[in-house]
Order: sequence, then C-alpha cells, then structure tokens
Amino acid sequence: MSSEQPYQNFLDNNPYPRALKSYDFLPHHGSAVYLNYQGKKLINFSSSDYLGLATHPLLIERSQQYVQTLGVGSTASRLVSGNFSLYDALEKKIALAMKKPAALILGAGYQANTSVLEALLDPAILKQRALVFCDRLCHASLLATTRFVADVKRFQHNDLIHLATLLKKYAPDTRPKFIIVESIYSMDGDEVDFNALILLAKKYHAFLYVDDAHAVGMAGRLGYGKAPDYAADIDMIMGTFSKALGSFGAYIACSEIMRDYLINKCKGFIYSTGPSPAVLGAMDAALELVPAMQEARLRVVDYAARLRAFLRENNLDHGASQTHIVPWIIGDTEKTLAISVLLQEQGILGTPIRPPSVPVGKSRIRFCLTAAHSEEDIRHLLEVLRSVIHLNIKNNN
Repeated sequence: MSSEQPYQNFLDNNPYPRALKSYDFLPHHGSAVYLNYQGKKLINFSSSDYLGLATHPLLIERSQQYVQTLGVGSTASRLVSGNFSLYDALEKKIALAMKKPAALILGAGYQANTSVLEALLDPAILKQRALVFCDRLCHASLLATTRFVADVKRFQHNDLIHLATLLKKYAPDTRPKFIIVESIYSMDGDEVDFNALILLAKKYHAFLYVDDAHAVGMAGRLGYGKAPDYAADIDMIMGTFSKALGSFGAYIACSEIMRDYLINKCKGFIYSTGPSPAVLGAMDAALELVPAMQEARLRVVDYAARLRAFLRENNLDHGASQTHIVPWIIGDTEKTLAISVLLQEQGILGTPIRPPSVPVGKSRIRFCLTAAHSEEDIRHLLEVLRSVIHLNIKNNN
C-alpha cells in the first residue's frame, strides 16, 4: 500500500467531498458582497464581513501606511525581533475596548483558541488534568487541543440547566474547573445568557473562557462584542479581526498575569511570525471605526429579522437564530447541496453547511447578513428564496 493510500481511501469514501471554488470581487462595486464566479455575478450571503469593512477605505489606507513605514512582513516571531511598538499600542487599544487589563494579538482565530487553551489547561502547570465544561456546539477550535489535555464534559447547547447539573455533580471534585462558550454561535446564530452563565461560574469557582468572534463589531454597548459588557466577570475573552472587523488575526483579552503567562507558554504565539504591518494597520482602523457604526449594525439587525420572518411564514426552520446569522436548516445533505445550486443559478451565494461542521441531519444554508448588503440585495434574496421554495414544492409533488 502506498503512503497516500489511507488518504485516497478517505476521499473515495467521502459521500459529499468538498472542493475549493475561486471567486473574484467584481470591479468597481466597492464591496466584498458582489462576486464573480465563472463569469456570473453573485451576491454573497456567506461572508463573515458583517460590517463591510474588508473594503473600507480607511482600512486600506491605514494598511498602506503601515506597509510604507515598516514593509510587508514582521520578519520574526514577536519574542525574537518581530515585536514592533505598533503591537504594544494596538494591544493597549484592544484591552481598553474589551474592558480588560491587557490583551495579546495572535494569528488566526483557530490558532488562538487551540494554542491558548493548550497553554491554559496544561496539566504540568495545573498539576492535574482540569475539568472543562464546554457547550456541545462550540467551534472545533475550542475542542481541538482541549480534549487531549483536560477531561471534557459537554453540555447540551445553550442549556444552562444541564450545565448547572454537571457543575453540581462535579462540585466535590477538587480539580480546576473551566467553562468554555461562544457568545454568538457561528452555525445557529443564537446567543448565550451571560447573566445566568456568570452566576454559575461564580458559584462553582470556574474559570470562564468566552469566544466572542461572531459578536465583535456587531454587539455590545460600543460594538466591541457581547463579552466586554460583562468583562469584569469573564476571565478570558477571545475575539477576531477576521469577521466584522474586516481583516485578519485574533486577540486574547485578559489580566496582566495571564498575558505574561501566554507570552511564555502559548506555542501559537511563541513559534509564529507576528502578523504583518498591513494587518496591524487594518486592525487599528477597524477599532477606530466600530463605535460609530451603530446605524450599520441596526440595519443588519433589520435584515436578519426580515429573513427570519420570511422563513417562519414559509414554515422553514431557522433554529434559534437571534442575530445576523440566520440558518435555513434543511436537514438532508443532498437536498441542501441541490438548493445551494438553485440559489447560485439565480445569483445568490448561499454556501451549504454539512457534517462535520454541523451534526448529521442538520445540514443547512447559513445566511450571513451584512451592512454591505443593500435593500435591493435583500429583496432579491427573498424573491429567489420564494422561487426556490415553490420549485421544491412542485418537484416534491
């Protein structure tokens, strides 16, 4: 057997193989929501660029300024020689925005979660394996390393009664306890109840780690996410610049002690080249813009409410969505793929989400509403959905 045979076997037995599709921004549109795919214009409803900042002039200008000053690369890991003073200034701004004493910039969100949690839960540091209580629908990055270094107890999605039951069961256990949640869940678009969650964390003396990635820019009093409004009672906040903030990279907001610890222990920080000056410039500009974008956030809230209302009126399942992420939960994977093709034929990019990204039987089209969408885009989406529903009913009969 060749060395590649096991991988070929996987591909041969994969009933729904994935493949990369290449898109281009349409010239002269000035927005990332209009794409060209094989000569066809598509309105992108699968983007995490919730505020439309990926093409914002200030992000582009600030990125260019940083590149002209420092070049295109940071040239080394930050612990070697890649720690520009711009990092320090930006981390102070992040800490202030997130209402935490300190912050640390890392690479991609996946890298941040995996490497930070590996360091945070290290049995050699804690002198034992920790107990981790994790929402069943938490992102894969929150479990990737966690399950190897700690004993993980998964509670039913957003079911804090189940979480309380587990915490009570393990209360006599003297091992360190950690709770891991997302503030807004990326596939369902629903939210955690922070008030109830914080009471549980305090009662059972659990360290609270919150992934705020899909809330940053879209929620909170100043738009910096849901977690900052509860920052005093959250031990560590993870967020990204790659969604509503329009560029790339992630951050951890925490105490000074935890920042110093991560600098000395987090492999994803220690062994990675620092993000480029262009990325730092975009980060800086996005942080500057977000507080003044309340009108844009409210527009997205309205778009999402109208889409949920349409789905309800047509007896289509949008789950527990409460935010700018609105899934149409179809269930059957083949049907979901077919509907995605129908949408694309009528100019709508609605990427099918299927296992293992979601549970078996929960395949869906996940619609992401953004401030870059126009009123005409929303009307077109609803018209196309109406025609797809009608065609589907006709075919089923």
